[in-house]
Amino acid sequence: MRRLSPLLALALSGCLLGSPAASSSASPLASASPSVSAGPSVSLPPPTATPVPTPGPDKIPTFTAGTTVATNVGGLRVRSGPGTNQGVLVSLPIGARLVVELGPVRTDGYGWYLVRDADQHDPIFTEGWAAAGFMPDPFLVAATFSVPFNPIVAGYSLEGDGEFGPVRIEDANYEIRWVASTVTGSGCSFSVDLVPSSGVAVASIRATVGSAPAPGDLNAAFFAAHPELIGDVLVRVTTTCSWALTVLRTGLTP
Repeated sequence: MRRLSPLLALALSGCLLGSPAASSSASPLASASPSVSAGPSVSLPPPTATPVPTPGPDKIPTFTAGTTVATNVGGLRVRSGPGTNQGVLVSLPIGARLVVELGPVRTDGYGWYLVRDADQHDPIFTEGWAAAGFMPDPFLVAATFSVPFNPIVAGYSLEGDGEFGPVRIEDANYEIRWVASTVTGSGCSFSVDLVPSSGVAVASIRATVGSAPAPGDLNAAFFAAHPELIGDVLVRVTTTCSWALTVLRTGLTP
């Protein structure tokens, strides 16, 4: 007679486990099995999604003031201020042309740029704030196109202290636009001195920033009141904020 292999015999025994026995005698092991009473039911908490860490500032694309850029995604919102809780001015299609005026400043986990509309197509707007996204797939990318009017002289941004320049100031027709934001949520201080060739610093901007980004403007009247700034000046920033500033030539028309 042909004998069953051990594996086949084991498989057949597994299929028959629990089937009616061929013999009328009960198995001693089966009769001795104790009954198991079900304990109280335990309600398990629903599974939670694993949080995705926010990319750091090194992943924010960097554009200097005056740079031409384009949207890399459709539906990018341009807001009235830097931050996801600011009002939406327009929503841009992919490929919309923009000029960077100020930034980036970091708030709500994103790097924000003040951008000017440089596209003849709808939607039409003057300027507003757009998040740059993160590398390698940012919301804004560098683009090459001509800009007939560009009053921007220089632009800087950083988190913390720095000294920049020199910037050439020809006369009183200059303006500094700036914005500062806390990255810790507990507020920060922002100070800017302009240092002419004499080496005597001129206190220019002093601001205490709370939980919301603080924008500001140092207009031409300030430069008219400080003729010692005519010439080459250094921009010295002392701060615990994320900040950006841009120096513009005023009195120019497109």
